[in-house]
This record gives sequence, C-alpha cells and structure tokens, in this order.
Amino acid sequence: MYSKRIETILKVLEKCNTLADIGCDHGYVAVEAIKREVAKKAFAVDINPNPLQKAIELSKKEGVFEKIEFFVGNGFEPIREPVDQAVIAGMGGDTILSILSSAKDKVKNTKLVLQPMKDIELLRRWLFENGFDISEEIIVNDKEKFYIIMKTEKSSELEYSDIDIYVGRHIQGRSKESLEYLLRKKEKLRKIAEMKKENEKDFSEEKKVLQMIEEVLSKW
Repeated sequence: MYSKRIETILKVLEKCNTLADIGCDHGYVAVEAIKREVAKKAFAVDINPNPLQKAIELSKKEGVFEKIEFFVGNGFEPIREPVDQAVIAGMGGDTILSILSSAKDKVKNTKLVLQPMKDIELLRRWLFENGFDISEEIIVNDKEKFYIIMKTEKSSELEYSDIDIYVGRHIQGRSKESLEYLLRKKEKLRKIAEMKKENEKDFSEEKKVLQMIEEVLSKW
C-alpha cells in the first residue's frame, strides 16, 4: 500500500495511451499506472540515476518493465514523442514551473497532474498566465502533512481570480481536508503577519491572503 499522497495521484489520473512520470523517484506512479491499466505505456524520468535504478528494479519485480522507458535527464528533455498525460510531483512549485516552461511545446496537448511541495501560489499564477486552466484541486492530509494535487491543461477559455491563485480551487469540493488546510494556513499567516508587524516590516501580502481566506470561510 502506497502513501495516501501517491494513491490520490493515481486516482486522479485519466486513462491514456502514454504517461510521463517526471521526477519519478522510485517509479511508484509509473509502475502502478501500468499495473492498473491507467496507461498503456509510461516514461519514467529522473535527474538522479540512483532512484531511477530503483524504479527499474521495481518495474521488473512487478512485471511491467517492458512497458516503461527509463531516462536519466531533466524534465521532458529525454522524451522524444508526444505524451497524453504527465505527473510532476514531490518538488517545489518553482522547479515544476521551470520544467514546464522549458517544455511548453511538448506539453501543449498534455494533461498534467501536479503536486508541488511549496511555492504553490507561484505555480498557480504561472499556469494561469501561460494559458493552463486548473480544472481540479484536491487536498490530501497524509500523516498530518497537507498536499495539494492539481489537474491542469491548456485552455482557450481561461478565467481566474486572486482567490484561485492564493487560496485555490480545492475549496470548490468543500472537503474536510480543505477546511483543515485553510484553518491551518490562516493561523500560520496570522502569526507571520503579527511577527512582521512587531518588527515593523511590510505584512500587506499576508493581510491580503488572510482577507481572501476569511471571505471563503464565511461562505463555507
């Protein structure tokens, strides 16, 4: 049994012919996507050869080695054919947007499942400003740590607000995890704002986001 985070990523994947697992680490997503017949073929890419070797070993153990191509490389660079769907999980939002920025032509027809570890607002803004719409966001509480998993793809009809950037569209589902996440985020921002105020530093950004969270919570 994989972690709740990995299981949720696997559940939000759509059936496809080709799947890329970018920054695949030990290859759990690529291997399980093939095993569960979510994808017919997968590409597993990691910049570090050591975890990639673990992914190769896992694929052999699970009997799916022949259906996965393994690459040591950065982002989508080693992949030479179109990809229907891609997962980029477990890295910072700034790193994810850098990978996507370098592969704009390659991912223009690719459905993306992203799970940033930090800089989520930065990633959301980049996605919107570059024509990617976020169709769904899911909050996962895995061992008392919150993760945001988002589905996105290029869209010709794109509308978004500051709340979509700073709070997120996970609020549309009104899940228990979303509420817990917002309350924890609110408390964290409040403490940061108080600290900045005491040190006579600008806390306008925190104040702005806190107001957005309060607006969302008032309608919960």
